[in-house]
Amino acid sequence: MGAADDRPHLTLKVSNGLLLVRDGAGTWLIQGAADGLVYPAVDRLVWLLPLLERTPSEVRAAFSDVPVADTPLPALVRFALTAWGEHWPNLALDWLDAGWPTRDLLDVLADMKDSRELSQPLRYRALRLWRASAHA
Repeated sequence: MGAADDRPHLTLKVSNGLLLVRDGAGTWLIQGAADGLVYPAVDRLVWLLPLLERTPSEVRAAFSDVPVADTPLPALVRFALTAWGEHWPNLALDWLDAGWPTRDLLDVLADMKDSRELSQPLRYRALRLWRASAHA
């Protein structure tokens, strides 16, 4: 990131000193604020999970000049829906309830609604969102 065209153009604080940055080439990176080490965002989606603790509109506002599809956010929501436990899937479903597009997530929602490993409330939420999207 030393060359002029590699400098971050967009920066969003994730948490714990991590920054989500977009370099001049359009690549999304996660940078440690303290040590400056850089990793491709697609390889470290777990580090971006704290973004789901914010509202989708708050996070989208940080990317106002970039189409959402060109950010790591769609991959992050998909990853969270399939994450361990209840916390991250619940937050991802909150994003879907808040209007996050579900069209590309119908397969994950179908898996969730039928999963015996998930709690009944998670399965019902997934079923409701799946029905609403599949029949829209």
